[in-house]
Amino acid sequence: MKRKFKIRFHLGQGENFMKWRIEDTDTKTVSFFEPTNFRATIYDGKLYNQKSAAKKINDGANKTVCAWIMAKDFKLSLDDDGIYKDEIKYNPRTIPNWVNSSGENIDKKEYKIMYILNKKIVS
Repeated sequence: MKRKFKIRFHLGQGENFMKWRIEDTDTKTVSFFEPTNFRATIYDGKLYNQKSAAKKINDGANKTVCAWIMAKDFKLSLDDDGIYKDEIKYNPRTIPNWVNSSGENIDKKEYKIMYILNKKIVS
């Protein structure tokens, strides 16, 4: 399956600091979205993590890009039905991998549908 959208939270300095970054990997087009009231549905997403970089951050190194979601498609939305099973989290300062609400390592996990609600990712 071709996943062409690379989605991550942007922590680089500048005007797009702390915004969602969505890149179309075919066209190399990049869009940034302010998390306040940002909602998106992600279709056929997979969680990616560069373990060695995440481990260095966990050990105290400066943050660098080391995790993202690859998606087949996404849709911006204003709706929020509030019905979600799980929160998906990533903070290599505390744990160097993607985790769910139970704290399970979910690196490389695939989801048919995920949602971005402000700064949260839920399924």
